[in-house]
Order: sequence, then C-alpha cells, then structure tokens
Amino acid sequence: MIEVIPAKRRFSEDLGWLKTAWLFSFSHYYDPKNLEFGALRVFNDDVVMPGGGFPDHGHANFEIVTIVLEGEIAHKDSMGNETVVKAGEIQRMSAGRGVVHSEFNRSTAPVHLYQLWFHPRTQNLTPSYAQAEVLPQEAGAALSPLVSGLEAAPLSLSADASISMGYLKKRTKMALSLESVEGIFCYLEKGRLRVGNELLLPGDQARVREEKEIQLEAVEEVRFLLIRTNL
Repeated sequence: MIEVIPAKRRFSEDLGWLKTAWLFSFSHYYDPKNLEFGALRVFNDDVVMPGGGFPDHGHANFEIVTIVLEGEIAHKDSMGNETVVKAGEIQRMSAGRGVVHSEFNRSTAPVHLYQLWFHPRTQNLTPSYAQAEVLPQEAGAALSPLVSGLEAAPLSLSADASISMGYLKKRTKMALSLESVEGIFCYLEKGRLRVGNELLLPGDQARVREEKEIQLEAVEEVRFLLIRTNL
C-alpha cells in the first residue's frame, strides 16, 4: 500500500522568523491519525530567518537528526557542544535520559533544514552528539545512507530506522526492497517522482507499507529523503 500525502495537507505555519511544515502531530497540531510512522515520530521542514531560532529547551528519549539543506544553524547543548551545522552537514543528538539545547540562525541568510525525531530502541541512554559532512554531489542514480540504526552509515542511530538521501536523473529508475523493514517513508525535496503508480511533487510524501518491492522513477531530476523503518 502506498499512501501519498500532498504538500498542501501538511500542517504549515508562518511565524515571521520561522516558516514550518509539520508532517506529523507536533506542538499544538494534533491529529490522532497522524502521530508517527514506525520509529519516525517527528518530521519538520523548517526555514529559520536570520536572527531567529529556538532558545534552550529540553528533550529526553528521542534520537534527533537535523539535516541542513541551505544556510547554517548554530547549536549549543548541555553536553558542552557548541557548533555550527552548515548546508551539506547532518547532526545526530541522542537525547537519552535528558539534554537541553538551543538552535539559532546567527547568519544573514535563511536556513532551510529538516529535523526528525525517532523513538530509540532503549530508554534513558547516555546523551551523545555527532556531526558529519555527508550529503554527496548529485549523481545519476544514487541512494546515500546518512544516519542509520540498520546499516552502515556516516552517523549511527539508536533506533530501528535509517535515513538516506536519494538522487535520480530524469527518466532513471530505482527499485527498493522492503524485505528487511516493514515501511518506507519518502519525502520529495525537488522534481517530480513516481513511487509505484503514484506521482509526487515537491513537499509531497509517500508512506509505503505491506509491499515487497517498490519502484521509483524520476519524471524529471529529483532529490528526496528516504527513511526505512520497522512499523
């Protein structure tokens, strides 16, 4: 089964300093039918304006992944980390038994990022932090692991899920097996992508379950985020 959720059905807000689209229930947006997809609990597509950001706030028992697509975001946390995550870099923070952090756009340009939260395999882990430059140059047909608890990847994840960045040139195809997982979540950043018989436009998402294999086909050049997870 392939469920397509178009961009217009995302919960979106424009707060001036923040333009955001929440793909799952988050903050004051609550839909009991849209809480999570397997280990994936939160997927926020954010644009943070210069000077904007999230002051100190706490997390516990989540694996938090931030992928910066454009610009840069300054990070500071109670573990003593104080870094800047730039376009082409990815950050993984295991909140474990508890951590406090802040994120601000200290630059003069907007920052576009994805932030994802995953349920961990084990509760109350020791908090930890990792960061890497991992987004590759676009290739003809590539699926590049970014963060994973299921396979080798630049950054590890203490969850039954993996994140990859996918690229397809126009008219190229890619077959994906679901043998090792129960669900695949695909979020299209740019281009037009066919998932099975369903067409995705930028900002659309496909949630795939109860399939042995699906085929992706680029109607035009595409870039997308692909998450594999047990349901």
